[in-house]
Amino acid sequence: MSSRLRRSSRNYLRTLMELWLQAKEAQGISPRTIEMYRDTVSRFIQYLEAKKITTPEQVEPTTIREYLINRKPHVKSQTLHNYFRIPKMMWRWCVRQGLMESNPFEKVEAPRLEKVIKRALTQQEVVALLNACRGSDWLSLRDKALILLLLDTGLRIQEALGLRVSDIQGTSCLVRGKGAKWRLVSFTPETRTALFRYLKACPFHPTESDPVWYGAKGAITIHGMKLAVRRVSRKAGLNIGPHQLRRTFATWTLRQGINLEHLRVLMGHSDLKVLQQYLALVEEDLKQAHKDFSPINLIRGKINNR
Repeated sequence: MSSRLRRSSRNYLRTLMELWLQAKEAQGISPRTIEMYRDTVSRFIQYLEAKKITTPEQVEPTTIREYLINRKPHVKSQTLHNYFRIPKMMWRWCVRQGLMESNPFEKVEAPRLEKVIKRALTQQEVVALLNACRGSDWLSLRDKALILLLLDTGLRIQEALGLRVSDIQGTSCLVRGKGAKWRLVSFTPETRTALFRYLKACPFHPTESDPVWYGAKGAITIHGMKLAVRRVSRKAGLNIGPHQLRRTFATWTLRQGINLEHLRVLMGHSDLKVLQQYLALVEEDLKQAHKDFSPINLIRGKINNR
């Protein structure tokens, strides 16, 4: 084994992390996901280093449990789950590669995920959101086109950001989703018109090979796009981010009776399990409908219980 991979090296765990991330990069995992993996595993390694743990063999199930207990008061349940899940992925890969002998994560129970059902927007809120984009200046036109596209397609914010002008074809666009998978997403003529008006007014005059979305200083970043959505939402008296627009698309189309498989493909999910969060929202609709229209509820108070 080379000096870089000597187990006695203080940076041995970090070297293993970089090897794992390199393998993930070769798989085609997005740079954003790679950075999230690096940040999450680095936090765990930093904790280990503070405890003078520098080799995989020194990591025991109790070490992992103590780390999770230490982090629990400071993070949400999803974040805590990732603090367990992502290092476990790395350890599993290292065992397969013969770089570690065992995986202590296999003996630790995953932190419980709290079930949080975040609601979709109402019709009134959507109208307020679009009204907040009123204006003839190019940035207002951009905001309206962006809000309409996200609501009309259920695109992830990263997918919308990655669009090039040439990807927009009539009332559809070619989208590169998770895992570098391409899919065709349709939208309404209203969204197409909004996109056309924005691109025509954009002072950067994007050509076919250029990005679709621009800010005052040039091509917009993911942070800039999120800020644009939040700024419009505050003008509308709301406090939402881009993902709530995706959730609204999914919930509204389910309410209209869309086929689950069609929705899965439209949203770029690999399986139907991820749609459970949206089904839960529609389930709440059904419970409320039953409460409002149940024959027994309608005649409550008129029944003689004696």
